[in-house]
Parts: sequence; structure tokens; C-alpha cells
Amino acid sequence: MKNSNLPVESCPDVLHLERISLQDKRTQTQEIPDLLKAPHDFAFAFDIDGVLLRGKVPLPGAKQSLETLQTNSIPFILLTNGGGLTEAGHASRVGQRLTMEIEEAQFVQSHTPFKMFADQYKDDWILVLGGHRHTVKELAAMYGFKKERIITTSDVTKHHPSIHPFPEMTTAYHDEYGNILDDFSHEQEIAAILVFTSPRDWCLDLQICLDLLLSSRGKLGTRSPLNGDPSLPNYGYQQDGQPKLFFCNPDLEWATPHSIPRLAQGGFRAALEGVWAAATKGTAKLEAWTCGKPTAVTYQYAEKVLEEYHRKAEPHPKNDIQTVYMIGDNPESDIRGALSADSESHLTWRSCLVETGVHRSGTVPAYPPTKTVSNVWEAVRWAVEEETKVDIGPLEDG
Repeated sequence: MKNSNLPVESCPDVLHLERISLQDKRTQTQEIPDLLKAPHDFAFAFDIDGVLLRGKVPLPGAKQSLETLQTNSIPFILLTNGGGLTEAGHASRVGQRLTMEIEEAQFVQSHTPFKMFADQYKDDWILVLGGHRHTVKELAAMYGFKKERIITTSDVTKHHPSIHPFPEMTTAYHDEYGNILDDFSHEQEIAAILVFTSPRDWCLDLQICLDLLLSSRGKLGTRSPLNGDPSLPNYGYQQDGQPKLFFCNPDLEWATPHSIPRLAQGGFRAALEGVWAAATKGTAKLEAWTCGKPTAVTYQYAEKVLEEYHRKAEPHPKNDIQTVYMIGDNPESDIRGALSADSESHLTWRSCLVETGVHRSGTVPAYPPTKTVSNVWEAVRWAVEEETKVDIGPLEDG
């Protein structure tokens, strides 16, 4: 018996969606009568990078695929390990690049589940990592964290310039974007470290993370007396009120305009784990909470978003969603996550691996998809025919 471990109440923004009507959307893509008449008890979750876009450029069939689903009232969401913007901002940006409308309510990005912790840390100092300029700080504030108590490593450097071990290349940047904050000093206790997107200055961010994780009660410039105590759990590490550590993107790499994939947030985590292992002499595990594909919490969150979107789009749906098709380019995140979700969820998850991103044609993926195809259009074509016996045909030029 399948079950979901993440209650609806845990997804605070899932239930606060704008009015949506798939039936009202009209695009140049033609309605398909047989498809409109077929039972719509299935839905799609699309990755973005390497599936719909490569960098800023749409991949073949991306717009046509989504417009076909919109026009024929088949629900879908975008489920991405990207981030750095609000859901509304990211939906708008992807929509502009595809020259079509994407709703905020259709968007689940890597750090969307961080919203669940805003109330827990509403009165605490938190350190946010990633992004450029003040984007992540502003994003955390929009999620509900207290604006006056959100800090970045640029802010920390502004207060304590000597904290950066090798500042020569990035001093000007941190001086420009760091701020002196009221009431912040070494004495303040930092309660959480949230990695929203891939950090830019790894040297500084690794150093400050290590300082805080080894500190006493999250105070910079301290070391916990419990560190290394074999009588305590985890040899005393992370047992003295240090900040909780949150990641939202396990991906080691991601597809960019470069010819081979580039390091992502998972690379930063691996680097931090390596430094942590050296600092603790291999005795302690780095304890962290993680969301993002392929974690169960992200797929459970995505299910709630899809089901609520479907109910808003069709106030009196003839069929509830039974099956979700995950369309992705990364076996380690997209396909692995769908496989795990299928075994744990009340919904059936099937997966389709496309060859326009991380996965290369002719290679054997570590996690086997239900289907492998050349591009996103062929993925949608296959899934639609599986569910409805309707063939939407090959991709037309233009």
C-alpha cells in the first residue's frame, strides 16, 4: 500500500494558489479531440535544464510539448533543482524564454520546501548561501524569514574582514554587497545555514560553514568543548547548539551551454563533507537536512502541488491524478527520484530519460528509466499514447 509521509499542512503555499483554468488557455497548438475526450488521470513533472532549455535557449519541442498539454487540459508542473528566484520570478523567466505562459502554481524549485521552516526560525539569525548580490537574502525574506536576521557570507566578511583566508580575488565583491547589520556580532547565535543555490565564493563559504559547525551554539569565533568527545553521539560534533544545515540540491553537476556538465550545489556539499571529514579526523558524520531531487520530501511536495493545481484547473475533475510522468535528463536526480517516489507514494510514478542534457546517448544510466527517448517531445508523445492510446505525432518543424 503506497503512502505519502508529507502532509498537506506541511506545504504552506500549496493551498494558496491563484485561480487557474487550463481550459481558458489557448495557444497555436491545435486541440486534439480524441485526447480531450480521454480520461485525464495522469500528469507530468518536467525538469528544465537539459529538458526544456539549454542555458537560455529552448530545446527542440519544448514549447510545443507544454502547449500541447495546456491546450488539451493535461496538468503539468516544472520540477527543477534550479533556484535563486521566487517561484513567480522563475516561472516568468522560463515562460519568457519559451515565449509562453507558465503559472507560479506550476513551479517547484529546489528550495521551495524551505518555506516550511520560515515559522520555525522566524526569530532567529540564519545564514543563507548562494546566488549573486542580494538575491538569496531577498528570497529568504519573501519565504517568511525575518529580513533583519538574514545574513550572507558577504555580510560576515564586512563585519570581520579577517575571516576570509584568501580574500585577494573577492574582497571588492564582498565589500560592495556586504552590509553592516544592526545587532550582529560574534556574540549572535546563528541558528541555521540554508544553502539556497550553488555558492560562488567556495573558499569563504566553506570556511564560515566549518567555523559555525564547530562552534559553540552558533557563535563565530568559538569552538565547542564537546567536539571530539567519544562518549557523545557523533563524537560530540554538532551536539552543542550549532546551526542546523540545510541543502536543497543534491545534483553534483548540471547542464549548461558548456560542452560538458558543470559543478552544482552537490559539488559544494561534497567539498564541505571532505573538509568536515578532515577537521573531525573521520570520526563524525556531517548532519544535514536535504531536499531537492531525488529526495522523497521534494517528490511528496511536488505531488501536493500537482494535485492542488489539478483541482484548481478543473474544479470538478472527472478523474483524480493516478500517474505522474517525470521527464528528465539526469538519471541521478530525475530518474532516481521517480523510482523512489513510485515505491513510497500513493501515486504511480513513471520516468522518461531524454538525451538532450546530462545523459548521453549510448551510455547506460545508473538508474533505469521507464523509457529513454531523444527529446522532450518524444517523451510527451510516448506518455500520452501510453495513457490514452492517442498518438500526437512527430514534432513538426517550426
